[in-house]
Amino acid sequence: TQLLALLQRDGRLVDFLMEDLTAYADAQIGAAVRDVHAGSRKAIERYVTLRAVIDDEEGRTVPLETPIDAARVKVVGSSAGTPQRGVLRHRGWEASTLNLPPLPTTGLSIVAPAEVEVS
Repeated sequence: TQLLALLQRDGRLVDFLMEDLTAYADAQIGAAVRDVHAGSRKAIERYVTLRAVIDDEEGRTVPLETPIDAARVKVVGSSAGTPQRGVLRHRGWEASTLNLPPLPTTGLSIVAPAEVEVS
């Protein structure tokens, strides 16, 4: 919940994902995505250190360590026996560090508070 709240605060990610986009033109969505992307990326870079699970170029053939750790590597396709090599389709992401700010004492399940303007 805390990381989701940070992505909402900095990138308005939850607002974007919960919005029905069918009424908008692709150009309008594209413009909104730039802001959401920039703010969300800033939040991730500030609080999480990410690194590739397999640090190699996608599309290249890479060796597979045995036994294969299913949490780290998803093997797709068909192969007889235990594959030794495969084509890297996605490098994967691993959070090597996570440095979130202290949690508030209340509202632990609140992703974004409601806003009410008074006059």
